[in-house]
Amino acid sequence: MPDGKEKRVELILQQLQQLPTLPSVAVRVLEVTGRDESSARQVVELIQSDPALTAKILQLVHRADIGIRGEINSVERAVVLLGFEAVRSAVLSVAVFHTLSADCVPGKGRFNREEFWKHSLAVACCAELLAERLQRGGVDRSEAFVAGLLHDLGKIALDVILPKSFDRVVEAADLLRGNMADVERAVIGLDHMVVGKRLAERWQLPLAVRECIWLHGQSPAALPTTVKHAGLVNLVTLADLLVRERHMGYSGNYSFAPSRGELVAALGIGEADIEAAQQQLVRAIEERARILGMGQASSDELYVSALNQANQELARMSEQLAVKNRRLAMRARFFDALAQFHGELRPDAPPALVLEAIGQTASSVLGTSPVAVFSACPGQTFAEIVLMDEQGECVGTSVIECEGKLPGTMAGDGPVLVAGDSMEWITSVVSPRLAGNRRYWMSLEAEGNCIGGIIWGGSEGEAQRLAGQAQELVGLCTGWTLALRTSQIREESRTLAEQLAESNRQLQNAQNELLRSRTLATVGEMAAGAAHEMNNPLAVISGRSQLLASQLSDLKLRHAASTIAEQSHRLSQIITDLMEFAKPVPARPQPTDLAELLDRALYDAKNMAEPGERRIEVTMGDVPPVEVDPQQVQAAFAQILHNALQATDERNGTITIHAAYDAFSGRVVVSVADNGCGMDEATLKRAFDPFFSSMPAGRRRGLGLAKALRWVECSGGSIRLESRPQQGTRAMVLLPAARTAPARPLPGVSRKTAQG
Repeated sequence: MPDGKEKRVELILQQLQQLPTLPSVAVRVLEVTGRDESSARQVVELIQSDPALTAKILQLVHRADIGIRGEINSVERAVVLLGFEAVRSAVLSVAVFHTLSADCVPGKGRFNREEFWKHSLAVACCAELLAERLQRGGVDRSEAFVAGLLHDLGKIALDVILPKSFDRVVEAADLLRGNMADVERAVIGLDHMVVGKRLAERWQLPLAVRECIWLHGQSPAALPTTVKHAGLVNLVTLADLLVRERHMGYSGNYSFAPSRGELVAALGIGEADIEAAQQQLVRAIEERARILGMGQASSDELYVSALNQANQELARMSEQLAVKNRRLAMRARFFDALAQFHGELRPDAPPALVLEAIGQTASSVLGTSPVAVFSACPGQTFAEIVLMDEQGECVGTSVIECEGKLPGTMAGDGPVLVAGDSMEWITSVVSPRLAGNRRYWMSLEAEGNCIGGIIWGGSEGEAQRLAGQAQELVGLCTGWTLALRTSQIREESRTLAEQLAESNRQLQNAQNELLRSRTLATVGEMAAGAAHEMNNPLAVISGRSQLLASQLSDLKLRHAASTIAEQSHRLSQIITDLMEFAKPVPARPQPTDLAELLDRALYDAKNMAEPGERRIEVTMGDVPPVEVDPQQVQAAFAQILHNALQATDERNGTITIHAAYDAFSGRVVVSVADNGCGMDEATLKRAFDPFFSSMPAGRRRGLGLAKALRWVECSGGSIRLESRPQQGTRAMVLLPAARTAPARPLPGVSRKTAQG
């Protein structure tokens, strides 16, 4: 079934029935002259029955190029002299012209009928003159005239049956300066070639004329292989091209496919013959115009008309060239601005510098200042804004919250948009610094997301002012978007690299902590097993050795038995220490005064090791109570202080204790520094390992710092060590501040104690 478009075309073609038909006399003349058996007498009788047709035939026979001198007053003699083909063409030309003249079929639209018939007559005369000079025959000059005269017959038909639609076609064709047939197909749905062909079929015009009406304007190579009069079609197309070059009359066509060279080659005609035909063209038009009743068109009038049309065309082309020059100048300005933007921008520029460069370029091309430019990376909850003044200097930067406020892909008539309610989150910040009473912006979009934009102030109609620069602004926005997104990606990559490094560090710490936890678990299991398996034998050994010592009279043996008892007790204590380290008693944190806790720890340390003449300094800042298990943390500080006493010289040793509060992390930091022997790198790495000691075998068990760390960690704290050989050691103990008790300012305490 035909679709809606095909149905509409058929309805349009059916309206051709409304057009007038050819005069009956003309139809009969065409029928008689088309039969081989017809006689001249029959043709003469038909012509004489129409006085107007008789006058036209007698005028035609008096043309100078017939070669007959004297008066010809007999139609019979005129028919004999002209021949059937010439009479047939003359009758057809006269009949069609008068049938579709303005008197019979009026036209009130944009289509200029008078200028159209001038163009058609010029094409007919040019085709006739070219037919006389063809090197290869096959084209009758009379037939060429008729085909040229009627080649645009469909335009008259469209002007009659669809006057409003054809008015739009003429207007668009004159504006676009293209091929009228293309506009006709876009506006109406079919072109004048098809309409002319259907009308010619209705009027039963000769096949050669129908083919020229239908196929003129096509290149020789594009003609269907079934065309029987291809030479005549090419001839009319060439004549149409030559007449339009000389601006004779109005056709509505400003360009079509075939070139002059193609047509000349297909016809086999020389340029000299074409030039000779063009020289005789004006005179031929004058004579035929009188015969057809088109007025007295003199040579001067034809030349002046052609010259006026040529001048109008030249003026139009000059205006178009001026418009193009202005457009090119504007594009050059935008191109220079974009080139300068990229030229001055460093390849590794961060988003802030890219925003400043965009602001400088935008202020230049938009012709306004100040301008605000913002950047919002996809996935981020904030936007970075810079404000540029008229000198291109950055006068302000800020960062604002934008989560869920960025618009999606923008759609509009152009890149310049009115900053409405959806942009209130940013215009409320920058608006006081912008000019005008309206706010406008352009979105910078990448992968369907808004990644930034340019905001400026202006008056009403700003978008219309910049509408003519829409394409250039779109291109400029593309360049800005590429630079901004590149810098954002580079910044995101740098941030991700830093986050990855931090994650690796945390992972390494977590792995170390996991390894230490596993080690402690293993030690705990070993300690539990050892305690279970060794306590009973040790109890037996200790009891029997004590019994032997009480019963033996030999001093040496008694001393040996006592030694066994002592060592069994020592071994039992080692197991107990190991159990306390592996499975300490759960901490019971409570607010604890740090000064009191350190005093008790220092007292315990002095009991474990003789302080001698060492100098111990304690300084306390304004620190709050700490949230720790007081017994465990006191024991941890006692162990740390005991190590410091052991590491320093008895006479010249110095131990400094300092406490301070870090409000940001909510921790209290206690530093215990000494000027002792210090530790090398290998010893420092293993300082918290269970059973590790740098002292000679038998002097230490290697659980002191390990237990201290366990006790401090049970209360949510941590210990860090800094040490260098012969430069002393610093232990940093971080403890959580009490949450329930506010930090109370304590008077600074400074105690210098000299132990001797």
